[in-house]
Amino acid sequence: MAYFEEKKSYKKRKSELLPVADILEPIKKMLGLDEDFFTIMKVWDKELGIDGVEVCGYKDGTIFAQTKYNAVINEILIRKKEIINKLNQYVGNAKIKNIKVTIK
Repeated sequence: MAYFEEKKSYKKRKSELLPVADILEPIKKMLGLDEDFFTIMKVWDKELGIDGVEVCGYKDGTIFAQTKYNAVINEILIRKKEIINKLNQYVGNAKIKNIKVTIK
């Protein structure tokens, strides 16, 4: 009975855990996955009509994309100014400056 009667006082340890948002925000920013990226993804799919391209990231005014087809790269190069202008209408005034597309 003495065991149950004895009360041990434990120090409450301050949690070292961080909120998920505190961890994810810097990672998303580092990878270029901010609100602009998600807007670019939506507009790219709906408005531009370029199939076979996967938008991989957005950082410092450059959109990074990949494709399996050289023809798609050529189409993007031909329409580059048009694409950038269209995306800037949705994202904001002249935030997007370049598009880099590579072969997967």
